[in-house]
Amino acid sequence: MEMILQLLLDTLLLAGFYSMLSSGFSLMWGVTGIINLAYGSFVLVGAYLFYWAYQSGVNLPNAFLLVFLSGLLGGVAFQRIFINRLMNYEPFTLLILTFGLDILFTNLLNLIFKADVRSVQIQSLSKSLFIRDFILPYNKLSVFLISSLVILFVEVYLRFSWTGRAIRAVSADRTGAQLCGINPGNVYTISTSLATALAMLSGCFYALLQGFTPFDSESITLKAFFVCVVGGLGTLQGLLLGSLLLSLSEVFSGFYLGEEWKMVVSLFILIVFLLFKPRGFAGVKYA
Repeated sequence: MEMILQLLLDTLLLAGFYSMLSSGFSLMWGVTGIINLAYGSFVLVGAYLFYWAYQSGVNLPNAFLLVFLSGLLGGVAFQRIFINRLMNYEPFTLLILTFGLDILFTNLLNLIFKADVRSVQIQSLSKSLFIRDFILPYNKLSVFLISSLVILFVEVYLRFSWTGRAIRAVSADRTGAQLCGINPGNVYTISTSLATALAMLSGCFYALLQGFTPFDSESITLKAFFVCVVGGLGTLQGLLLGSLLLSLSEVFSGFYLGEEWKMVVSLFILIVFLLFKPRGFAGVKYA
């Protein structure tokens, strides 16, 4: 019984990180209708930038801020240089574009940093908190708490700020929002900018939790895709439920079946949802 409770604790901590990891992917897909296949590369760019900043002596808060601001600016450039040019073409064109960018980023990261496994080890986060017989590693606990705060802040921003309401309006009905005086082009730029910043910030947490290489992009994008399909787009509840189911499947299949089964079980669940509940728990139609 104690082992089951420990696994459930691990699931909860991992779900907090996965909700952060998938939030940018969900936001961009939900608002612009674009499935960004380069999303994992943006996460890795954030991880490498965070790694470089920390190795250069930048303290943690400033390193987080540097990565987040870089993500905001990078997202604006991504939208204006690449996405805007192809917005009126078939969705397949944008898929090819982001797929090509993913390959480009992977190879650029490999050229700059090589394929060595990197990680950010912080002495104060290397220990664990013990509560009776349960173990809570400080790095996982910290990532869970910070991720929860960021997700809460984004939810409040989307619900109560004028810009957030404009983003939700365009996501729900682009034409109706336009008739109310909202410029969809500006909303797309803000959404992509915020989504990219969230992706790169989650890269910082990825670097704190595990080693990474330039070739992790595909698995990261797949995890974000799983959360969005299973949880559904457009709601915080969907994001959290999708993250919880992904972490539940990974933690328990990894423990009882072996690490090599984690991806197999996750993909099986993803296929089942696509076949029988394609709109996920949230039940919102994809853009």
